[in-house]
Amino acid sequence: MRKLITLLNIVVLTGGMALAQDGPPPHILKTEQAVIEFLRSNEDSFIDSFVDEFWATDAFDDRSELVTRLTDLRNSLKPYLDGVGIEGEPGGLLFMLSNDNDERKNLLVQLSPDGIIDMREVAVQKEMIITKDNLDDVVDSLESIGMAGLLYIRDEGEEIINQPFGMANPDLNIPNKQSTIFGIGSRPIDFTVAGILLLNKQGKLSLSDPITKFFDQVPADRQGMTITHLMNGESGLPDFFETVEDWNPDLAWIDRETAEQRMLSIPLIFEPGTGQQHSHAAFVMLAAIIEHVSGQEYYSFIRTHFLDPAGMGRTGEYGETRGLSIEDFAVGGGPEKVGLPNIPPNWGKTSWLVKGSGGMYSTLGDLRNFYEYVRSGEVFDEDQRKYFQNLSVNVDGSMRGFELFSISDPGADTEVYLFINNLVDRRGFGRVTRALERFILD
Repeated sequence: MRKLITLLNIVVLTGGMALAQDGPPPHILKTEQAVIEFLRSNEDSFIDSFVDEFWATDAFDDRSELVTRLTDLRNSLKPYLDGVGIEGEPGGLLFMLSNDNDERKNLLVQLSPDGIIDMREVAVQKEMIITKDNLDDVVDSLESIGMAGLLYIRDEGEEIINQPFGMANPDLNIPNKQSTIFGIGSRPIDFTVAGILLLNKQGKLSLSDPITKFFDQVPADRQGMTITHLMNGESGLPDFFETVEDWNPDLAWIDRETAEQRMLSIPLIFEPGTGQQHSHAAFVMLAAIIEHVSGQEYYSFIRTHFLDPAGMGRTGEYGETRGLSIEDFAVGGGPEKVGLPNIPPNWGKTSWLVKGSGGMYSTLGDLRNFYEYVRSGEVFDEDQRKYFQNLSVNVDGSMRGFELFSISDPGADTEVYLFINNLVDRRGFGRVTRALERFILD
């Protein structure tokens, strides 16, 4: 899941749990949003409706006592909503709240299949402090608890660490290396953006074009939806569009035509251009537009114009090896494991459930090559290059055991990549990423 957030001044655009489909299922997203709306609400009537819709009916004996407790909880936490981050917890969600003075409180929301079963404040863990002098200790601490991956930091032009740790493939006794291939979650979103910008530079589309230019029989409620809306989280499309018939919300195969039909018929969460909510579906629609406009299959277009020119020989789609061997790939630690070993070539052909927003693998070197290429002036004019020049903090991952945290500040010649292929401690991962962000951005 891509979380387009910063972890210090956090703006919640998507959920905080890296689950199947590179993001949480819709009912988790809905619960996350409902809890935030509850904390920000002022009316007592909102609490009643919140309990009716989101609490498990057997989670409380005395409704009036619950409403009183929730009222007190809301009043206690309301001053701490300047920053809101969310992490997955066993059996629930952890909301990390802070105010402008960096004072913090945490809210633990426990869930069952029937809804919320408890909400309470929990102690705020002491934050990790990262410095140049203790980076090796940070890596050692991750490896000591069974984590595996790669940490790379370049700070103001100086490479200060490029350290793989743990095992890429424990069964074959292969350690992680700088060249190890990892699942990269939603990182292909940036490949899709690059593809749209190239077609824009070539004069084949305008970013203000409505989707009616590319699709037939567009419903009235989305005829004003534009490419810019899709790129900026303003489309109103929900995050994902799988159905109960799909055996896996990430890997189940559907073709482009089926994906288009779903995206044109699924209910919008707001009128295009009137709100903002990150949507993987929007980037799937952009991938379809790339095919309609270019006349090429999406992956072929991206490979021809970006991956191959940038020298990304170890980047590919699910279901293909690109001539690479099993020893080249990190094995995902799960909890969801597909294939033996659990590596992207064994996950089947990339489905249009995630085409353009996921479904690929890469390496540290290949991703660095990509961003250097699209920022270099070799492929884009300044109008297009600016989309890759801003400070960004991203988290991408999947239920199959891969996480990718990155910070990019091109103006300062600064970049951070933390690849993980065995996430044994999600809260610990969150502490490390927050510490990395403080280390770089403070």
